[in-house]
Amino acid sequence: MTYTRKIMTGSLVLATAAALTACQTTSTGTSNADKIDAVMERAAADAKGRGNEGQSLALLEQLYKRNSSDAEVAMKYAHALRQAGYYNRAALVLGPFAKSDNLESAELAIEYASIQAAMGNYSDAEAAARKAVLLDDQSGKAYHVLGIALDAQGFHEPAQVAFEKGLDYWEGDPSPILNNMGLNLAAQGFLDEAIETLRKALATAPDRSEIERNLRIVSALQYQPPVEGMRLVPKPPRKPDSSTETISAAPLTDVDVEDAD
Repeated sequence: MTYTRKIMTGSLVLATAAALTACQTTSTGTSNADKIDAVMERAAADAKGRGNEGQSLALLEQLYKRNSSDAEVAMKYAHALRQAGYYNRAALVLGPFAKSDNLESAELAIEYASIQAAMGNYSDAEAAARKAVLLDDQSGKAYHVLGIALDAQGFHEPAQVAFEKGLDYWEGDPSPILNNMGLNLAAQGFLDEAIETLRKALATAPDRSEIERNLRIVSALQYQPPVEGMRLVPKPPRKPDSSTETISAAPLTDVDVEDAD
């Protein structure tokens, strides 16, 4: 009886030890996975900082494959894909998260709107940007991409309102939103203020050749001679006060658009 009890007690100890070992192994495995993910994410950021976009994208792809259900990882990978020009792939990666009824990240909605704008899907970009504004009504980037989407569809006045709201909350280098504000003002015929805005954009980012190009084009519009059979827009006044205007929708008309970044 004593011998049997010893065997049973020994078996219990062995079973308990095995269970503890299994728990430790699982815990260690999870911890190691997290460490690997963190190392890969840092390596991707370092590669991007060195200007090696290809290596950064490859690392983010591996990170996404390891964590395809993680919205934050998907957003970073989609952003890198968009920057590299792989718009369709970026949309496929981020779409399931952006279209979720439980979406709570304004940043993710902004990225998806930027991807749709880059693809020329301005109506979808507008819808995603409006989600972003609802999630964070003080996000300069959300209003910026909304302005881009509206402007590209020919809704110049509501786009102007979106750009102005975006500038109110803007953080960091303002040259992207100033550039798009300038183009928006030019599209409405407010050439004087368009030129003034583009000059401010160029002053903040003198190395951005596209801003300098836009400034030259808009400046040339001021001196175009009358063309027979075409209405010449007179030298415009300053833009009207839009403080009481609201951002609304209108029919679709696609135009070229600057990147949201």
